[in-house]
Amino acid sequence: MKWTTHQAMALMTSFAAGFPIVGMAAAWFGSVVPDMLDQRAARRAFFRQKKFNQVHRRSSHWFGWWLALWAWSLTGQLGPLPDAAVGGFGFGALTHVLLDMCTTHGVPLLPFAKKRFSLKLCSTGSLGEYALLVMSVLVFWIMEKPELLRFSVPLY
Repeated sequence: MKWTTHQAMALMTSFAAGFPIVGMAAAWFGSVVPDMLDQRAARRAFFRQKKFNQVHRRSSHWFGWWLALWAWSLTGQLGPLPDAAVGGFGFGALTHVLLDMCTTHGVPLLPFAKKRFSLKLCSTGSLGEYALLVMSVLVFWIMEKPELLRFSVPLY
């Protein structure tokens, strides 16, 4: 998925889940961190793109790391503001992994496994990705405005 899709979905889902503004900002940033980690790993290589292709969607895209980070924030050990930031960050990265799971390339089932799981709903940058984003926006908009689902028929 493209970064804009990751960021939009993280922002929408964190808003719908009732995150505070700090958590929503952290989710927005966290939603691109798995790819940033892969880019950082490939930065020093002579053939950067080749190295990036080798490391992309490996351990940085395993849902377990991000789920653990989000769950840790729910323990309340850090305090309200840090919990919101850490939780939002983990949540955003988790949305990234879940969205990449929808693509044809998928994500690893285990942190260092080569086997990947994919729902094969769309390809990165395809019309299907943008259709998924538009449908998600509509779903979240309707969730925020449930009165749109009520149909009233006037009885004359």
